[in-house]
Amino acid sequence: MEEEKKSTYTPAMKSAIYKHRENHRDDYNRRQREYYSKFSENEDWKQKFNERCREANRKYREKKRGENPPRPRGRPRKIIEDRVDIPICA
Repeated sequence: MEEEKKSTYTPAMKSAIYKHRENHRDDYNRRQREYYSKFSENEDWKQKFNERCREANRKYREKKRGENPPRPRGRPRKIIEDRVDIPICA
């Protein structure tokens, strides 16, 4: 039997982290922007990031749509039928 590993991440730590983020919003946002910009230079990371985004967006659209089929995109095409009742001027 394997022993269950104890997590060092406690509810008290979680509340402290969230409290610090709220009180130091500008500093936290600056660090996150720097972190993101460092990784966004890497092409492999950027490709994986875009794939995850595409998949998440697809799942969200399906969930939002529910049972309804996808809506057609663009303008509907006009169908010109051969009409016999219109006289052609000669």
